[in-house]
Amino acid sequence: MFGHSTTSVTEKMRHWQDRVREPSLTLLLVGQIVTLFVAGPLLSAHLLNFAVMDSLQILLLLVSALALPPRSYVRVLLLLCLAVMLWMLVVGPEPHLGLVLHTVATFSITMAVGQSVFQARRITRHQLLGAVVVYLNVALLFVGAYDSLNQIFPGAFTISTGAPLQSGELVYFSLTTLTSTGYGDILPVHPLARSLANLEAVAGQLFLAIFLARLVSQHSGSPRA
Repeated sequence: MFGHSTTSVTEKMRHWQDRVREPSLTLLLVGQIVTLFVAGPLLSAHLLNFAVMDSLQILLLLVSALALPPRSYVRVLLLLCLAVMLWMLVVGPEPHLGLVLHTVATFSITMAVGQSVFQARRITRHQLLGAVVVYLNVALLFVGAYDSLNQIFPGAFTISTGAPLQSGELVYFSLTTLTSTGYGDILPVHPLARSLANLEAVAGQLFLAIFLARLVSQHSGSPRA
C-alpha cells in the first residue's frame, strides 16, 4: 500500500514537471529581462544591493531546473550553484568568488535551457523564447570573461567619461557587442579584450543566423494542434 502511494506521488510529480517544463522557459526569459534591464542598472546606480541580485540568480537557477529534461546531468551543477549561492547569502558577498559563481551559474542555466530547446522534438513558442534566454546568456558569459580580464589587466577597457570602469558597464558593453551595435563609448584597448569582443560579435551573428533562424523555421513548419 505504501509502495503504491509512493509510485502515485512520483507519477504526479513527473506529470507536473512535464506540464511546467516548456512554460518555465518563458518564465525564465521574463526573469532574465528583469535581471538584465531593471535590476542590473539599479545595482549600478546603487539603488539595489548584491543580495537582491544573488536572490534573482537563485530564482533563475530554480526556474531553469524546471526546464531540464529528465535525468539531465546539468541538474547536479545547478544544485551545486544553488548551495554555494545560498551560503553566500548567509555569510556575505565575496567579490572574486561571486564573479566565478555567477559565471558558472549563468553557464549552468545556459546548458539547462539549451538542452530543453535544442533537444526538443517539437518547437513551440516557449522553445523560441528559451533560445532568446541562451542568446542573452551568451552576453553574460562574456561579461565574466571581460571582468576577469579587466581585473588581471587594469585598463583593458577605456570609457569615454574617463571614470573607472564598473562591472555593470561591462554588461552594457557586452550586449552592444553581441548585437553589433557598438556605440563606441566603451572601447577594448588590450589585445585580448579586442579578441574577445571580436569573438562575441561573431558568435552573436552566427547564433541569430544559424540557431535561432533554424528554430523559427522548425516552428513555422510544425503542425498546429
